[in-house]
Amino acid sequence: MAYDIAMNVNTGDLVIQNGDLVLIDHAERVAQQILITLREWLGEWFLDTRDGVPYLEYILVKNPNENHIRQILMEKISSVEGVSSVKSMTLAMNNFSRTLAVEYEAETIYGLVKRKELLGYGRN
Repeated sequence: MAYDIAMNVNTGDLVIQNGDLVLIDHAERVAQQILITLREWLGEWFLDTRDGVPYLEYILVKNPNENHIRQILMEKISSVEGVSSVKSMTLAMNNFSRTLAVEYEAETIYGLVKRKELLGYGRN
């Protein structure tokens, strides 16, 4: 059974309760790993610059191709340990607030995970 340290999704800080780190597992862990995967930019992690979402190459461009973005994000979510498949995904780009809302349903080994993640500068 895999565990992860709980993260505050708004700040990215670790969650501490009563002086201890909070551990999460099952579907909650998978959902957190999906969020971390979606927030990682291509080349951001120096130990593997091939890892991450190619935001500068395909998403933050003048005329982004929504189908290609959906394909990229579905592949990234599918690559998370514990995810069997991505059942659905809707995207909502807001150029004014510079955000991308990603609503998805992913089938995991723990059941269905349904989330809406807000990515970008205006997410806080």
